[in-house]
Amino acid sequence: MIADMFDVFFFDLDGVIYIGGETTPGAATVLDALRSMGKTIRFLTNNPTTRVRIADRLRGHGIAAEMDEIVTAGSATAKYLAGEGIERAWVIGEQGLHKEVELAGILSANEADCEAVVVGWDDAATLSTIRRAASAIRKGARFVATNIDSTFPSPDGPVMAVGALVEALRVGSGQEPAVVGKPFAPMFREALHSVDAPPQRVVMTGDTPEVDILGAHRAGVTAILMGDAPVPGEGDFRRPDGRIISLPDLLDPSKSVVRWTPPPTE
Repeated sequence: MIADMFDVFFFDLDGVIYIGGETTPGAATVLDALRSMGKTIRFLTNNPTTRVRIADRLRGHGIAAEMDEIVTAGSATAKYLAGEGIERAWVIGEQGLHKEVELAGILSANEADCEAVVVGWDDAATLSTIRRAASAIRKGARFVATNIDSTFPSPDGPVMAVGALVEALRVGSGQEPAVVGKPFAPMFREALHSVDAPPQRVVMTGDTPEVDILGAHRAGVTAILMGDAPVPGEGDFRRPDGRIISLPDLLDPSKSVVRWTPPPTE
């Protein structure tokens, strides 16, 4: 079974562990079983809120979780900024992102004195905010995005996500952002550095080929697609190494995956 093939399990959250306020079928039981087998678990989410809030949400779903098992787009962005030597940032995002950046020792700034403009989802962002942020970037501030997801799953279907704000800023500033979250390297790099296993012993389970599967493969990690999303053909980095309908399939003796190997280059 798939659970026997790997030492470390990375899980996306929205669409894999839960959808809105509902836990996906068997999620809590499967995670408990993996832990009882000695497996290491990490939760990777492009939600930029605090790890404390994510841990509380997981516990509300009956799933044990500690802060050091969670990598959010917010925590990864804060570490990225600190690693780049950024001391002052204008954060356009919800309170959780502000908190993670603050915990990394980075001071809050505005368009006049920021070294970086950091963009996450912000329901309160206005066209005026975008104009001022684009101006700051044109004047030399770094352009950093937590992620560029165009939508996220909800009980009512896909809902517009932070990618819309990032695209507006890209057009307004004429600059491309440094993107931290999946499918880009910083989030997977942080997660891999937190575990005692090579990428070959790690597997990612996600529900989006262009985010979870692509990001895992870029990091050299085997990737499983959960759900019925269409997949690209052979040789495409977005093509999963296996697919499951629900998390209990990880414990099904009849299920398996082909370990990730990069397609040949010409």
